Amino acid sequence: MSAPVAQLSVAETRDGVWSVNERGPSRVAVAYFPSKFGAVKHALRVARAKPRCRIAILGRDGQVRLAREYDQGPAPESVETP
Repeated sequence: MSAPVAQLSVAETRDGVWSVNERGPSRVAVAYFPSKFGAVKHALRVARAKPRCRIAILGRDGQVRLAREYDQGPAPESVETP
């Protein structure tokens, strides 16, 4: 069974601040950044920490300008050593 996909969207607000909205099966979060670079950097860090994630960069009109899927694969099984 595949892991659920978390959705991250990066968008500029009306006042020029960039937001990263995260929607997943167990989490909803919003973070704000003064620059697009900071917002995208945060979104990439979050995406790489999840098994599956999709990042979408939105334009001012709300349309998806760029999207990328990240699939880290299943988490490795923990191995207990004696």
